[in-house]
Amino acid sequence: MSQKQKWLSFMSIAFGLFTAVMDASMIGIALPSISKDFSLDLSSAAWISLVSTITVVAVLLPMGNISDRLGRKKIYLYGVIIMAAGSLFSSFSNEIVSLLIFRIIVSIGAAMRMSTGLAMVMMIFKDKERGKGLGANTTTVGLAAITGPIFGGFLVGNFGWESIFITQALLSLPTYLLGFYFLNKDVVDSNHNQRKGNFDFIGSIISAIAFSVLLFTINYGLVNMSTLVISFSFLISMLLFILFIYAETKADQPILNTILLKNKNFMLTMGTRLLGFLSGSSTLFLMPFYIQLLKGISPDKAGLIIFPGALGMSITASFSGRLSDKYGEKPFVILGLIIILISSFLFSLFDEKTTIVMIIAVLMLHGLGMGIWGTPNSSQTVSIVPKNTYGSVAALINLIRTVGMGISIAISSSLITLAFINLGLNSDFSSVNDAFDVDQSKAFLNGFKTTYYVLMSICLLSIILSLLTKINRSSES
Repeated sequence: MSQKQKWLSFMSIAFGLFTAVMDASMIGIALPSISKDFSLDLSSAAWISLVSTITVVAVLLPMGNISDRLGRKKIYLYGVIIMAAGSLFSSFSNEIVSLLIFRIIVSIGAAMRMSTGLAMVMMIFKDKERGKGLGANTTTVGLAAITGPIFGGFLVGNFGWESIFITQALLSLPTYLLGFYFLNKDVVDSNHNQRKGNFDFIGSIISAIAFSVLLFTINYGLVNMSTLVISFSFLISMLLFILFIYAETKADQPILNTILLKNKNFMLTMGTRLLGFLSGSSTLFLMPFYIQLLKGISPDKAGLIIFPGALGMSITASFSGRLSDKYGEKPFVILGLIIILISSFLFSLFDEKTTIVMIIAVLMLHGLGMGIWGTPNSSQTVSIVPKNTYGSVAALINLIRTVGMGISIAISSSLITLAFINLGLNSDFSSVNDAFDVDQSKAFLNGFKTTYYVLMSICLLSIILSLLTKINRSSES
């Protein structure tokens, strides 16, 4: 494959990734407006993000397996079509239930694109170029995260939140055409026919239910302070995970290769990934509320304030990928997580008087940390697995990220909702005009600070797991 063909293939994937990530980042900036229109509290608003997370989690692993069988290009293009339809229907939603249903459709398409996109990048960039390819992939995520808040803020501020869904649907056409014409099927699907046997329906269903119950437990149980609900739901989810692992050992072609679960370093990289995204993902959910409702700043200006965080991630993602190819991944994983830990501490100091300059600086620092550690962690994981499982492994990498992000959002929304409840306040944001009043600001800040204290602890655990990992690029065979 020539360099020209390689980069044309990558650019078609990158454009699709760009539009998908931009969708998620535009949703974040639109949540305060949607919350007002639909009379939602923060916990209910979180379900707009969480329902997407649960759907992606439910679909990712099975879809990775399916793409290994049927072809990654085919599944990717089907995902584009499904996501376009869901986005268009979302724009017509006039209440929360219909919006959630259409976001589920969007998320099914997103999961199909996520499971195949990363796998195709891994097929295009092999061996010593892997860090470069994954870095370019992460840079694309950063650029989309930059564009999303700015463009989304402009759309919401001038045309309403519905416009972000219409835009996403329109962008699906060039995404499909680029993938159809430029993805080299002989490369991205070169080994998909190596996976034969009966599809693992039982494992797919059990894993979907297990992850859904876990996310429900965290979001609902914490808000309602029901020890019985939390304990029972958590127990059920753990039993389902055990049942899932058992089912995978008996499956003809499991969606999760259980041999990987016996690899200590593989499990450590996955643990680091889960806790890393758990500790670093609440920021893009919380900051639109902090900036718009606590600081009283309009959506379009809020987007401009938030974008330096994504800029920081895009700057460092590519460099960390290239450097980890040369020097090994572990130092960059640890450095990035330490930076996230520091930025989380600085976020915990925020209040009503925090300057815009300070907000931008800490968001930039946080983004730098996210960009530094994410790509090397993915590269570590990929170095362990055989190429004929790339679809499934790419799905697992994205699954862990998505679960971490979902749990992070659930924890942050629950803790802030509890802070409102503890002060005897209604966390329904429909009554908020341009900004919180004094009591609402106090409640929000209490929950905001508590959230970052929890996230700092989680980030520290992620650093410890990374220190225990013994895989480096130099040790790859």
